[in-house]
Amino acid sequence: MNGSTVPLLVEVGCEEIPARFLTDAERQFGERLLDALRDGRLLPVVPESRANGKGSTPNSELRTPNPGTTYSTSRRLVAYIPSVLPNQPDLEEQVMGPPAKVGFDAAGKPTRAAESFAAKAGVDVSELLQVETAKGLYLAANKTTPGRTAADVLAAALPDVIESVTFPKSMVWESTGVRFVRPIRWVLALLGEGDRARPIRFDIAGVISGSESRGHRGAGGNALEVHSFADYAQKLRKHFVEFDPESRRQSVRSEVNVVLEAWQEAVPDPDLEEWVVNSTEWVAGLRGGFDPRFLELPREILVTVMRDHQKYFAVEDREGKLQPYFVTLLNRDRDSRGVIRAGHERVLKARFSDAEFFWNADQKVPLSQRYSDGWLERVTYQANLGDEGSYAAKIRRMRLIAEQLSVELEGQGRLDGGQRAHALRAVELCKCDLTTQMVQEFTELQGVVGGLYGRAQGEPPEVANAIYDHYKPVNIEDECPRSVAGAIVSLADKLDAVISGFSVGLEPTGSSDPFGLRRAGNGIVKLYVETVPGLRLSLGDRPGGNMLEFFRERIEFYLQSVGLRYDTARAVLSDQASRGWQVPSDVLARGRALEQVRDTDDFQALAAAAKRTRNILTKSAKAEDFGDNKKVNPDLLKASEELELYSAYQAARSELGSFEAALDYAGALRRLAQLRPYVDRFFDKVMVMDSDLAVRANRLRLLSELDALAFRRFADLSEIESVSGGTEAGNG
Repeated sequence: MNGSTVPLLVEVGCEEIPARFLTDAERQFGERLLDALRDGRLLPVVPESRANGKGSTPNSELRTPNPGTTYSTSRRLVAYIPSVLPNQPDLEEQVMGPPAKVGFDAAGKPTRAAESFAAKAGVDVSELLQVETAKGLYLAANKTTPGRTAADVLAAALPDVIESVTFPKSMVWESTGVRFVRPIRWVLALLGEGDRARPIRFDIAGVISGSESRGHRGAGGNALEVHSFADYAQKLRKHFVEFDPESRRQSVRSEVNVVLEAWQEAVPDPDLEEWVVNSTEWVAGLRGGFDPRFLELPREILVTVMRDHQKYFAVEDREGKLQPYFVTLLNRDRDSRGVIRAGHERVLKARFSDAEFFWNADQKVPLSQRYSDGWLERVTYQANLGDEGSYAAKIRRMRLIAEQLSVELEGQGRLDGGQRAHALRAVELCKCDLTTQMVQEFTELQGVVGGLYGRAQGEPPEVANAIYDHYKPVNIEDECPRSVAGAIVSLADKLDAVISGFSVGLEPTGSSDPFGLRRAGNGIVKLYVETVPGLRLSLGDRPGGNMLEFFRERIEFYLQSVGLRYDTARAVLSDQASRGWQVPSDVLARGRALEQVRDTDDFQALAAAAKRTRNILTKSAKAEDFGDNKKVNPDLLKASEELELYSAYQAARSELGSFEAALDYAGALRRLAQLRPYVDRFFDKVMVMDSDLAVRANRLRLLSELDALAFRRFADLSEIESVSGGTEAGNG
């Protein structure tokens, strides 16, 4: 322990926190605590240069050393800050008072206003200063506020820190009305360590903080007196609490390997692993088994039942063939008598028996019959759509969209008649699994079940796969459907969702998106870029301004997710960009090209010139300044610099057309950058707003043509930020 600082350990113990909330809660807890320590002037700072071992200077930047670490389990949020000041430093500040002429009378004697201000600042009137400000001469005082002890500051701050952690769902369980994810049962707040450790006392939700933690509930949950962080770690682990999530993660992986045979492997499942880590305090692996007859069911159904309903890892051999075993992780010590294993096996057998029954019962009415007999007429998709609110109506709308997409793809030679037929057949059947008992019991399998049933019922593999994949991608990282037919079905589904949602006023607002339209929009953009590149975004005959803006935002989100800088994304998405933004794959291609060239000196200067040009055309010039002619008159170009610029961009015009036809946007942008010296000389030497109206109008038309040709042909270069170059100064 540094002699000038003391460590701080804070633990909030409560009932079990839902696994999906824990990671963010741990992050918030650490951030809120550090904010409170900074606001309370309790974090030491050292010169940056000294921290780097380079000595220090009076002007060195200051930083906070080793700010701290957070931990969590299903029953606790923990933060350890190794270096906290035991006392606040005194706060010295200059406070402003009334105007000097109000503080002193004509004879120079202090008025009541000066005396009141001095008393409030805690100084004598004779110590008041007179400070010149933009508003005149004012009274001021150098005020010193003595620092308080860390214990006093933290006793007041920690309840707010704890209450400020937010959750998607919280509860109130006692009379003070504190909201937290689950009832708080204990709070450990320890300042210092060893003989000098002292508990920080405060009351929150009826719980008095102290120096005690708790062991694992299954081991009795005994109170554990803590004297330091090392003592805390030792005692908790002795009482079956691993408070470090990363240590539990390693234990999960180790335990899975321990309970499996050498030829067995757990089916990789990062999401399930995360759930186990966040749902436990101690980890012990257990392998169970089930009747091999259930392996006759599709792998997807078995894995889903084990993962989503029982939180088990499925087991496969080295060749990837599913085996009649599972692994679960116990939040306790070993199952030495096998009682827990038997219980898990009994529950899983019942689950698999249900799935087996549903599979066999559902086959009696194939998907094709469910479609032809109108089963989907009785299933509501969106009640706000009225007569068009059934899934049957949705399928009819999806078919129209799919037909339009198919025509466009056929015209590009990327879809043949057989693929089109497969796509339209998949559209008809893709929602029929919603009427099956399997999906009604295991809703997360919708789409997948449809594909499996289609395959089992003799539908062509292309149709079955398209049904299976049509919910993909479910997020920006997810894979797209494996075929063009699957992409058509997915696009038809998602486009209908967005268009229908907007048509009845269900568009997202702020952080609210109850119908998942942003997720659908993200999927649409990803599909247009990655599976049907070159197609124009199809929005039907009712796009509306709000929907256009919605898709612009979704494309911007996609562009940034693949690594484009935000101003690059805005430049290629700007309405000023001549190529527009409604072909998402083209937008991405232009954005990537812009990223390649935007940091060169020539291109940065060109971007600066674009800003200047736009300002002249939109702010400096009036409508009458442009005159009646629409084109540049070469005879009116008098200055050599404007003649050179005119000749340079005319020479570039045909070359740019060739680059554009070949979709070589990087080449086109590099060619544009070659205009830089001509643009620089023009702005340095030429007065655009000449007193001669004809000359002025001609120069404005020259800039207008340059703007269209160079500055917004592929992207709106005026959107590019942090540019530099020789165009900042010049003649307007």
